[in-house]
Amino acid sequence: MKYEIRPKTIKTILEAHDKYWEEHKRELYQYKSAYDTDFWDKERLNSDTQILVQTSDGYGYIESYIASLFSRNPGVIVKRGLRGMGDPKKAQALANDFLVRYRTQIEDASRLALIYPCSFMKMIPVDSPDLYKRVDMMSVNCWDIILDRDVKRIEDCRFMGHRYFLPLHEAKAKFGNKQYEPIKREDYFDEYNTFDRDYHDIGYTEEELFQYIERVEFYDLVNDRIMFWSPQYSMGDKFLFQEMIPFRDFKGDPVVPIVPLYFNRKPDCPIEGYSSMKRIYDQLYETNLIRTFQANGVRKASRQYIVKRGTFDEESMAQVTSGIDGLFIEVDDDDLAGAIRAMPQNPTPPELQVYYDQVQRDKDKGSILAPFTRGESTRSSATEIAALAAYSSSEVGRLARERDGTIEAIAKVYLDLIVMYMDEEDITDTVVIDNKVEVVEKSDLVENWVIYAQDQASTPLSESVRKREFIQSIPTLQALGVPAQSLLSEMVRSLGLPESFVDEANQQIEEQKAAMVSAAKARTSGDAIQPDAMEAQQMAQPLGPNNLQSLLGE
Repeated sequence: MKYEIRPKTIKTILEAHDKYWEEHKRELYQYKSAYDTDFWDKERLNSDTQILVQTSDGYGYIESYIASLFSRNPGVIVKRGLRGMGDPKKAQALANDFLVRYRTQIEDASRLALIYPCSFMKMIPVDSPDLYKRVDMMSVNCWDIILDRDVKRIEDCRFMGHRYFLPLHEAKAKFGNKQYEPIKREDYFDEYNTFDRDYHDIGYTEEELFQYIERVEFYDLVNDRIMFWSPQYSMGDKFLFQEMIPFRDFKGDPVVPIVPLYFNRKPDCPIEGYSSMKRIYDQLYETNLIRTFQANGVRKASRQYIVKRGTFDEESMAQVTSGIDGLFIEVDDDDLAGAIRAMPQNPTPPELQVYYDQVQRDKDKGSILAPFTRGESTRSSATEIAALAAYSSSEVGRLARERDGTIEAIAKVYLDLIVMYMDEEDITDTVVIDNKVEVVEKSDLVENWVIYAQDQASTPLSESVRKREFIQSIPTLQALGVPAQSLLSEMVRSLGLPESFVDEANQQIEEQKAAMVSAAKARTSGDAIQPDAMEAQQMAQPLGPNNLQSLLGE
């Protein structure tokens, strides 16, 4: 028997959601501050009398992962499913076009998933004359997505929601001129971020531009309903709007346009996720603490002196403190060594440096990154480094597989949304694939696609190895009968060379063919082959490995 979602039910779910993330707010703000290089809470420390030093280790830790995970634009390879329907070439072209346009958003979601327990990508229908640009995508923080935390997997969720603030004028445009009780916008970290708190207080006026309502976009996957609810409308006792979920897959099942990204999961509760920053936060704290202690100790190590009272009068003391070079001052004291002496300084204990080194070693162990990503030299062979860069057996490889899974899910959802627009308007469109104009119909995109992320095993190092191996295999491919023109096209594609190289080569081949035809006609007529014709005949000979290498360059 199916249950019924009521406004009171959503209110209860939202209260539990807010309570859960309220308990984690301080912890997540610490991770954010470590990444933002804003580690110390200056409001709670007496920064006027103490120097606060902040290191960039948190930022470097997260960005080292991002640099390893994203070497170029994301993409997918689309294969037919068991039904054998659709056109995978057209589906792949559309999906890759979408992924390239939203590369930045995918990277932003990856950063959020490393700093916080997880993140999400949400696809939003928008108005656009271009059919393939009617889907927008943005990264969403984990605390803004409402999940069914009684299940172990995202696929088993009975419901899912997205909570956000909607400007009052937009709410009236979407749901009609209803009676709302507008509020000011509050972000998750406003409690700790003075700037955002003051900004929202200043911007809140009687104008609708700065008034908001809190809206929950709720997907009931059991009853196949999408509901829009706000506590600022009718005291939260009514829905703003509800209907059947419009997004469908190839089987007609409802699709939620929210894709999760988990880089780390808790074994006993995978749906909660686990922050990568949490692994090294204690070491980051100790590093900033030690650096702050050292900075304050250095500032206190100033040149100070003890002077015997009465040895110098005020005028002589002023001359001493002025630091004039070559200055002579007369004193009436037989014991000059006792008149002035340097203030003794307490040296920094050597245990402090030992402890700092140990903290750095603990941090490096927690990062699980390859030593060369930290600028350390290794004795690994080129094959071992290439295997690591190819994500075969490393922490970066595990994260890359999680990223690839998210990219594949995004491509699937995007194709389902495009089919929805084609179904509603019964339209076809054209695209250019491999310099050919192709007509895209709804039947070309309806299939249970098998999608593989194209950018897996794609780091700068592995790409360099692949290119070098291709260049070295050119003589073998030529000996096996692969046309030189095909090798040139692949070389241009792999190295990103100008397409004009292929065009010029094609033009050269046409000229060679014309010269051969002229030479053949000359032989048929009995005329001797002229030197120019002989040269053209020699040029028309098949390209060998050496000639091809000289044509492509080193």
